[in-house]
Amino acid sequence: MTTGVVLPPLRQNLRLLPGAPDEDGAPRWLLFDTVRNKYFALSAEALYLIRHWQAGASAEGFLLELKTRGHDYGPEELAAFIDFVVSNNLNEARSAEASARVHQQYADQLLGFWRWLIHHYLFIRIPLFRPDPWLSRWTPRLNWLFAPVTHYLLLSLGGLGLVLVVRQWDHFWSTFLHFFSLEGLVFYGVTLVVVKSAHELGHAFAAKRQGCRVASMGVALLVMFPVLYTDTTDAWRLRSRAARLRIVTAGVRTELYLALLATFLWNLLPDGPLRSAAFFVATTSWVTSVLVNISPFLRFDGYYAFSDWLGIENLQQRAFAFGRWRLRDLFLGLKDPLPEPQPRGRARLMVAYAWATWLYRFFLFLGIALLVYHLFFKVLGILLFAVEVCWFIVLPIWREVKVWWKRRRECAMGTGRLLFWALVASVLIWSLLPLHVGVSVPAVLKAQSEQSLFVSEPAVIMEVAVKQGDVVEAGQLLVRLESEPLNFELQQVEEELQLARLLLDRSGSSVQEKAVRAITEQQYQRLLERKAGLLARQERLQLRAPFAGRITQIESLHPGVWVGTEMPLLSVVEPTRFDVEGYIGEQYLDLIGPGSLGVFIADRPGMAALPVQVSDVDIGAVFALPYGELSSEYGGPIAVRRVVDDRLVPEEGHYRVSMILDDISSLGDTDARLPGVVRVEGESRSWLWYQLRRVLAILIRESGF
Repeated sequence: MTTGVVLPPLRQNLRLLPGAPDEDGAPRWLLFDTVRNKYFALSAEALYLIRHWQAGASAEGFLLELKTRGHDYGPEELAAFIDFVVSNNLNEARSAEASARVHQQYADQLLGFWRWLIHHYLFIRIPLFRPDPWLSRWTPRLNWLFAPVTHYLLLSLGGLGLVLVVRQWDHFWSTFLHFFSLEGLVFYGVTLVVVKSAHELGHAFAAKRQGCRVASMGVALLVMFPVLYTDTTDAWRLRSRAARLRIVTAGVRTELYLALLATFLWNLLPDGPLRSAAFFVATTSWVTSVLVNISPFLRFDGYYAFSDWLGIENLQQRAFAFGRWRLRDLFLGLKDPLPEPQPRGRARLMVAYAWATWLYRFFLFLGIALLVYHLFFKVLGILLFAVEVCWFIVLPIWREVKVWWKRRRECAMGTGRLLFWALVASVLIWSLLPLHVGVSVPAVLKAQSEQSLFVSEPAVIMEVAVKQGDVVEAGQLLVRLESEPLNFELQQVEEELQLARLLLDRSGSSVQEKAVRAITEQQYQRLLERKAGLLARQERLQLRAPFAGRITQIESLHPGVWVGTEMPLLSVVEPTRFDVEGYIGEQYLDLIGPGSLGVFIADRPGMAALPVQVSDVDIGAVFALPYGELSSEYGGPIAVRRVVDDRLVPEEGHYRVSMILDDISSLGDTDARLPGVVRVEGESRSWLWYQLRRVLAILIRESGF
């Protein structure tokens, strides 16, 4: 209704400019607010209202005059346009009432400190200077940078540089790892500032070449991390989509040119500071351009380029409306009209873009929440983490769920949707029910009695009496060895014994000779003890079976080979008694215990599963994994890291589980140790309750100060 409404006076500092055509090709104009450097798009109908605007005239009279000119506007259309003018402060406030309304608008826009912090701590702009005069002087001098010959020259050099890098990729990658340190991060930070400065200058020079005014340049705090920005709002006045795209993509193209040139120079420069600088510029430019700037899901260059390429302004807001419309139609059967008239193909594209952006934002905001938690001290980190998750993830979902609940009576549930929601309910019920959990325990099957035989001292093999797989008896000779130094020492002792016996046989009965005889007898006894020790050492060189069993893991031994004390020669295993030893992660520790049943599945094709029973679970995690075949270093399932003394330390807590075999009749011949996995039927547990407990445990752990 427009009864009693008077047209407000428009501000005199507004400018009317021709704009780019609408998405459907209809002509448009731009209303430029020079004070706020802001553009408003106007249709032909809105332009006609502006041209014939009569400040102070009544709305009814204005509509009648327009009708006499052949333009029939409804009262609702005029009221909506007046609201647009007043809400965007495009009118003059000549009366006390109008001034009060402007002041109230300003007061309503003011946020409290905490609301302001929630809305702005992720992105705060700080303008530093107005570069337009400087750009006006320098743009003509740098026209050669935008020449086609420069473009193709940089592409050629960069392509050659990439080919050369591929040919020495190992060296390039090792250089990257070399700079992955605190000092390298500092250099990368400095390089990032330089590259991003060039990025923003690319936007600024490109905008100036298109005749646009660059209002300001400055620093923006993105999650408290400083980044540069350039205000190219004036690009809205360009009617050519290609011209706007050149401004939007100028920053990315600048970074890519730097990356190509730096990659080429890295291959030519000798080792030194210049080559390191080229490496920093190349890697920084490639990473920031590919991973950040060209992403269409963030409101950076890639998003605006994608929006201009599609010819869809305010792409995200409009796509989100289509995404919500499609969700409500798909899951609830709400037959709402399209948010706006669009061809079917474009509507599907906007729905797909909205859903992809939501998925991307979910992981992005979750990552930012973790980032702000680790960047700040613990109390503030926890607070910002909670704000980030609740405000940007939970709250939007909650708002949409509230709409679904409010409109529940409008839902049209067909067979397909009923089946879908029945499936959702089934999954929810399944996650709540306490179900038996199958636990996979990496394990090894090993003999209870197993012994590797080593030589007691360096020796040479004289005879190998057994081969792989032979069955031996306890005490049976396996390998006979000799040590030449030991034989020589034994021969010397034997000669000294003969001399001592000879002296004892020739000794007389005088007092002096009896005294010498006592000393000789002592020497003789010491020589006998020394001979017995040497004979014992010689006996230890004869390797015998410690118990009845089978020979396994025998080395390639043959007579004449010297062996040392650290080399295992062979192993003997008792084939009648085996057990299983496994290692379980901490998250499954409460699911199994003594008496739990399972089966051992060996990493050997064709071998039958063996029933096992848990006999014991250690109360402390292992410090090192004793079986290398279970570690990730050798292709096993347990992630480990190798420490200085070559120990394999698990990345997460693992506990030793001892198991006994119920039946080994189907075991047959096997090695002393066989890796595999034990499937244990664990205790009943609700999956959802377990996840909630994990989250609660993490919160309790992180809340400790």
